[in-house]
Order: sequence, then structure tokens, then C-alpha cells
Amino acid sequence: MPRNETPPTVPRPSEARDAPWIGLTLGDPAGVGPELARAALESLPEVRPLRLYGPAPLVEAIARVAGRCDPCPTTDSLEGIRPGCYSPASGRAALAALDRAARDLAAGAIGALVTGPLDKRAFRDAGDASPGQTEFVARACGVRRFAMLLAGPRLRVALVTRHLALREVPDAITAEAIVETTRLTADHLRRFEGIDRPRVAVLGVNPHASDEGRFGNEEARVLVPALDLLRADDLALEGPLPADTAFHRAWEGDFDAVVAMYHDQGLGPLKLVHFREAVNVTLGLPRLRVSPDHGPAFDRAGRGTADPGSLREALRLAARSASRSPGLSGS
Repeated sequence: MPRNETPPTVPRPSEARDAPWIGLTLGDPAGVGPELARAALESLPEVRPLRLYGPAPLVEAIARVAGRCDPCPTTDSLEGIRPGCYSPASGRAALAALDRAARDLAAGAIGALVTGPLDKRAFRDAGDASPGQTEFVARACGVRRFAMLLAGPRLRVALVTRHLALREVPDAITAEAIVETTRLTADHLRRFEGIDRPRVAVLGVNPHASDEGRFGNEEARVLVPALDLLRADDLALEGPLPADTAFHRAWEGDFDAVVAMYHDQGLGPLKLVHFREAVNVTLGLPRLRVSPDHGPAFDRAGRGTADPGSLREALRLAARSASRSPGLSGS
């Protein structure tokens, strides 16, 4: 995607004394993002000050009703955009907002960023190779090592591998990937959640964590060496643990986060209990980026039936973490 050459936002002098700004992109303007933003902000007056990124008519209208919101228009109009229908025009509008907000996050003009849902076709239509918003924001921040964590009120789950066919998963699980994901998870818990010595469960790959080699050797061959490297870190670490019992322990409060080996191993249990509240966090960034754990839901746009619960949780997490982020540029 050709870069929007508008420079990152520069904080006003008074902002150094105020709470750090939180950024919010509206996502695809033809989807549910704009209406969810309005509903969430009306119910969360404490999540301020906030900078809104998106088409001028939408961010200005939301700012008028939400209060203490700074509209940051990234496109002038809604021409060619129809609620409920993805189009290249709606995709361009979503990416323009994401591009500006991601650069503001990288520059420190905002202390945290919440990204509204967009359609991955927007990247394809713009000729951008990013698989999604996670990779786009990581690139804007100059970060090559990052991971994904899904979080709800009681469970947090990080993934060593993400969107892979199950037959490809064992080869992708390496000691390096386990160590990196676990360290990024612990760093997030310390910096953005205020947990000094994180308690982390690392799951096995096979049933019963292989039961001493009866059901595979990944635990002995890959996980144990990775965990040996992690023992030197200042965290309360357990593993490799059988997934079927580890999640019960996490639910009971034994762990601050679970590191799962593959997508459905980790996200099946989490979405069972946190389907409406889960948020998606990008690990490894200098400041927090979080998003609701759902797409633009074009079929629900404009009906007023979409649930803002996940966006509310994303905004709450951003507000908590922004005060722990590095100082704003210009402060």
C-alpha cells in the first residue's frame, strides 16, 4: 500500500501532563466498527483522552457525542462506501486510518492503540503483502519478533503457531519459537498488566504432554530444552503441561497466562468462556496494540445488533496500559 504521507500526530504541550492518548481506528467504515465505537465510548466515559481515526464524517460525529475525543480524519468523505458491503473504497478508508494510527503509535503520539475490525481483502486490494493488522502494525513499529495473545477477564492465551494447517504444526514448533513467545508473553504481563513475576503455563503438543513418550516425542525433543532455557528468566514457569488439565488450573487462577502450541488448542477453551469479551493483543510492540476479537460483520452493519463487549474490553485494556507506556513524543 502506498504510504499516507501525512506526518504522525504531534502531541500538544499540555498532553505531557495529561493521561496518555489512546488511539482508536474505526475499522472498515462499511462494517460494524463505527457503530460499535460509538456504543462502547458512550458507555465508557473514563476511557479518555481518545484520538479517533477514520473518515471525517464518522470520526467527527462520534467525537461530538462521546466527548474528550480528538477526531483525526484520514479520508475526507464516505463516497463509494455503502454500509453492509465491502468495497475497495471501504478497504482504502480502513487502511488509511490504520496507517496513520500505527505511525502515531510508533512515534509515541499515542500511548496505546485499539484497532477496529477490517476485511483482509483491503490489504490485497491495496497491493499490501500484510496478512492482517497484526503484521501491518508490527512493520510500522519496526518490530520483527511479535506474537499474538488472546485475553479475556480470566484467561490469557498466547500462541506459538497461528494460522497453519494442523499437519504443519509439529514442524513449526521449535525451541526458539517457544522461548520467544513465552518471553514476549512475560514481557507483556510485566509492562502492560503490572505483574512483576508472571506465572506462565507452557502446554505440550501431544495428548497428556506425550505421557513420557508414549504419544510422541516433541515434549522431550523440543519443549524440555526450550523450558530449560527459560528457567533462567524471572518467572514462575510450569510445563510442558497437558492442555486438558492446564486450562482448568488457569481458570482457577494458578497462571497469569497460558502459552499454547497451536491455534485451536489455545483458542477453543478461551472462546468457550470469553467469546464476547476476548481481545487480541499484539505482543512485542513498544506500546500496546489491541483489537476486538471479531471481524467487520458486514451482515450486521447498520442494524444496531452487534455486541460492543469485545471492543469495550479492548478499550479498558488500552486505558490501563497507556499509563504504563513509554513517554509520549514531545513530552
